Amino acid sequence: MVCPTLTQGYSTYSLLIIFQQNFRGGKTVKAILIAAWLALATPLLIGQSAPAPGHLGIVSDWTHRNVIYPDSRDPAVQTRIEQDPRWIQNQFLRHPERWWPRRPGHIVGAMVPDSQRDWSVSLGTGGSTGGQTFPSKYVFNVTAAPSCTGDYVATGIAAAGSTTQANLIAFNNLYVGTLNGSNGLCGTATTPSVLFAYNVRTGFVVRASVVLSLDGTKIAFVDYGSNSQFHVLTWTKGAGTSATAPATPTTMSSFTLGTATTNTIFVDYLHDAAYATAGTVMYKFSPVFEGTPAEVTTGGWPLTFSGAGTLSTPVYDQTTRHIFVEDTNGKVWYADDSGATAVVGTNTWQFATTDVARPPVVDSTNQVIYMYSPNGSSGSIIGQANTTLTTASQVSAVIGSKGADYTPLGIDFSNEYYSGTLTGAYVYGIGTDTSTDYPALYNVGFTTGFKMNSTTANGPLDLATAKNVDASAVTEFYNATLAKDFLFFGVFNNCEASGVTGGCVRALDITSGFPTSANPKSGTSNAILAASGGTSGITVDNNSSSTEASSIYFITLGTATDSTTCASGDYCLIKATQSGLD
Repeated sequence: MVCPTLTQGYSTYSLLIIFQQNFRGGKTVKAILIAAWLALATPLLIGQSAPAPGHLGIVSDWTHRNVIYPDSRDPAVQTRIEQDPRWIQNQFLRHPERWWPRRPGHIVGAMVPDSQRDWSVSLGTGGSTGGQTFPSKYVFNVTAAPSCTGDYVATGIAAAGSTTQANLIAFNNLYVGTLNGSNGLCGTATTPSVLFAYNVRTGFVVRASVVLSLDGTKIAFVDYGSNSQFHVLTWTKGAGTSATAPATPTTMSSFTLGTATTNTIFVDYLHDAAYATAGTVMYKFSPVFEGTPAEVTTGGWPLTFSGAGTLSTPVYDQTTRHIFVEDTNGKVWYADDSGATAVVGTNTWQFATTDVARPPVVDSTNQVIYMYSPNGSSGSIIGQANTTLTTASQVSAVIGSKGADYTPLGIDFSNEYYSGTLTGAYVYGIGTDTSTDYPALYNVGFTTGFKMNSTTANGPLDLATAKNVDASAVTEFYNATLAKDFLFFGVFNNCEASGVTGGCVRALDITSGFPTSANPKSGTSNAILAASGGTSGITVDNNSSSTEASSIYFITLGTATDSTTCASGDYCLIKATQSGLD
């Protein structure tokens, strides 16, 4: 058993987690933990204040899938990574049983092919985003039942803001509807409630993912149009009533970036700083959520990447304080913000021949980054390098040989990888089947020390029935109650020869390894649900026994063809139950 002291730098959150991992007694231990939290909950971050006693909010947005923390049994590694607030968030997201072992999970039967949506709401006629954009979810209190008023999902809308079109919206009362004869936790209504809806700037769109503060009261994001601005908004409940009746923000700080960009921002919660990119320039802002937001213009900021193509969205590693980007020339760079003056790192990685500049995935535990690219006509690839991009650490694996036909939008890992177990650990991505030219699933394994292999382990598994079909980023979720590991992703068209013949969202069971089929059938846990034009990135929320409270959220990339989804001709935000997508 590890017995850390406060002088070792452990936060209150971390102590509670460690105690819960080691003491799995009964109600007495739980009571001690609750009492400890109520007594000790104090500001634990330099930038972000701790939640009020008894209120442990959790953010789930794009950044929590691009910085990951696989479990480690090395005390030195654990001490290092637990300093990052994202590690704490990660523990609650991936290990609810450690905090509350007897808290029930989502108990369900086998998945079924005839799936349906929990609800669907209109985002307007121009509300699409992209396969790499993720809705952002806020859970008000992970130690209690899902909250009808406190839990919410927020998203930007890729429609030009106006008096009749919002470009930022959020919903609460999420857990409504009926499932298998049971009423939803928040009632039997067919749609959630609008928490707020804003026209942030007239004529501008909010295409990229938004980022939430740890207390859920603020949202940071970048808009796009003739230029781009970075905004920090303090939202007000009831501001705006729908996607077509938005309000104008009253409490918002805005900063114009050098060039227009569709990138989003990365927030370093520990230092209350945000990093943004536009063109070949990286910007830093601090404070962000605490105090009055401001741009940093000293210490080397803003930072120009000379010789680079257009930069991707940045991703920050707390250990090295490196901020990683890829450019449109397929080269990976990093900024070093660990010293008094920020500098561009000395090492680079020519990962691909050309690219659309995708945000890296940082494994903070193992101190490696991952990249993914269509790589022109050479074949889609997944790559790994260490956090200083040394040449010896760089490795790539081809996932299909016709990468120009399919653009990988995101990768994810099996539960074994997240658990720190080498056996069964894989990285999953979608490339193109060499023989059929269809979008197909692949995975790549690892050797000792989680060094990625240079060849695929499994695949291709075709995911559509036609060529030139794209898919969204891959999202993994392990349901501890079901002891099932799932992959969720959208396919943009031709999902099945019959049945769901257009776009869809798929759920694949990877618990026992690489799936042998993508289609729902008797005896499998696979599922499929129609989604016009495919889906945005997919966000997963709770592991709860409450009806309608264990869900996925996504935005359709095509408009509804009839009123059974949302308003005909509109783009839709959809919630579906994890199990069976029903």
